[in-house]
Amino acid sequence: MYHLKNPGDLKGTISNLDTFLHRDLDSGFSSKWSGLWIPGEKLLDYYAYKVNGVWLNKEKLQAVDYGEEITYYFKTDSLNIREKIEMPEKFAGLKSSLEIENTHDQKKAVHIGLEAGVDIRSKTQDIGPEDYSIDRGEKVAVEHNDIELVIDSTEGLEISGETVIREHFPGERQRCLVPGEISIRMELSPGETREAEFSFYTENNSENTLKSNDSSLEGRLDRGFNCSIKSMTNLIYDREGLGVIAGHPWFQNYWARDTFWTLLGLIDAGYFEESHEILENFAEKGLPGKINTKTSEKSSGREDTCPLFIITADKLRRHYKISDTIKDGMEEAFNQLETKEGVVSHDPAGTWMDTLDREHAVDIQVLWLKASEILGKDTELKNGLERFESKDFVKDHLGEEPPETINPAVGLMYGYFDEKVLSKINAEFTSRFGSRTRSVTDPGYESSGYHTGSVWGLTTCWASAANFKHGKTVEGLNLLEKLEGFLDSGQPGALPEVVDAETGENLGCVEQAWSAGMMVHVIDSYLLGIEVSEDRVKIDPCENYTGKRLQKRIGDKFIDLKVEGGDVEVLNNPELDRELIT
Repeated sequence: MYHLKNPGDLKGTISNLDTFLHRDLDSGFSSKWSGLWIPGEKLLDYYAYKVNGVWLNKEKLQAVDYGEEITYYFKTDSLNIREKIEMPEKFAGLKSSLEIENTHDQKKAVHIGLEAGVDIRSKTQDIGPEDYSIDRGEKVAVEHNDIELVIDSTEGLEISGETVIREHFPGERQRCLVPGEISIRMELSPGETREAEFSFYTENNSENTLKSNDSSLEGRLDRGFNCSIKSMTNLIYDREGLGVIAGHPWFQNYWARDTFWTLLGLIDAGYFEESHEILENFAEKGLPGKINTKTSEKSSGREDTCPLFIITADKLRRHYKISDTIKDGMEEAFNQLETKEGVVSHDPAGTWMDTLDREHAVDIQVLWLKASEILGKDTELKNGLERFESKDFVKDHLGEEPPETINPAVGLMYGYFDEKVLSKINAEFTSRFGSRTRSVTDPGYESSGYHTGSVWGLTTCWASAANFKHGKTVEGLNLLEKLEGFLDSGQPGALPEVVDAETGENLGCVEQAWSAGMMVHVIDSYLLGIEVSEDRVKIDPCENYTGKRLQKRIGDKFIDLKVEGGDVEVLNNPELDRELIT
């Protein structure tokens, strides 16, 4: 929980498996991304309370608590007001509870007015509709395109005035419906406190729940690790099956590559059942490159979808188990491999650097090589990878004039390249904010370029894992600490998507799934060296690290570990069904 007396321009996002609320922590709704969402669909632009003629806004705000809930503390001349916002499980919406205390020495009548800006539209539709169906009875129900938003209160609503289509400008033009003047009344004796709850919700709530999990780290990097576990669960939804959206508030679909990189960390964090259901969801839908949360429409495949599915499914199999559906999905994924002379053939526009054409990309080659080794397939991919190596570095791709990029770090983290490649990455790709996508010496380098020089959580974690893999603990820790430093930069406890390599300015989402997932994965699987197979658990941490890893899940058991200077002490006796090697 974060207690902030001056939240500044920080944002907050709270969610359940159905919906999320994204808003300013100073109580405002300052962008078109603010409001209440079903992933893929917006429901509400904003809501605001007016108590006895005074708006509850940042001028009246005393402090805010932010965590799984948001609590605002307001003060007027005669009232202390606490607004607590929560998103309960199995409830497709939010509940806003106003606790009002009369600090005056006389009885006080309290009039609470609610203004709600309803905006039911697809995420891809920038300006909302004007044609709504409205029912103003004991509660307010607003419908558009078979999606209904209901506004209700435990105190009973008074509804008056006309409905209005309103244009407003939270950074840019938006349009919403204000469905009349909504209010409730109460009386408070001196010193008395009363509570009124408002709710905003839609139908078709999930019956799923996320299981509680005590997996945690104590010691260096513990904030990055523990916050990232919570951030991953904040991004899980149950729309078109269980999945992980790529980032709040922009990326509201289940992108395959984002999902699978994230699941490496979700599995390390012990969320096996959720990871299993997510992998099955992709397998049952034919391994699309993206599952849209709005409809069951599938997108075309992406070039790293299939190898990443194999890598992620294998990790879950070793930690837990996988179904026949996932096993079949692994084989079907491998059947998509196409090669020519040992080099993977793929769509040049289909890599994670999807703003660039990259023919025969090194990261795709590496991921397929790793996947083929997992399945024990006899391929020529290892020989093909040698074609990427040059005298000084590794080619980004085999097309014309390849730039020097961070992508060889994927090969380093899997042990396919030697230390000279790592030395160049540490020298030319490391900024004070993390690992750049492109060498600072490359002619096409731009510090704010999306794929041409900016710093990503993903690239920083790749480079950190590469350093740990090659015994460079100090360098690996340094990179993760640079990433951890962004936890409170845009949204408390969340890691961003991408920042300017020279200024650290946020250029993307404030809460990105694979930044969180890879932070957890790199710490568990590389820094702490926890390697799980069917017959053993090997723990071989890097030197120069001290800390405790608590409730590490293996199968249905949990291990508590203490690590100090490369030595491991097991603090409990979980009676694993496999050999434990420390």
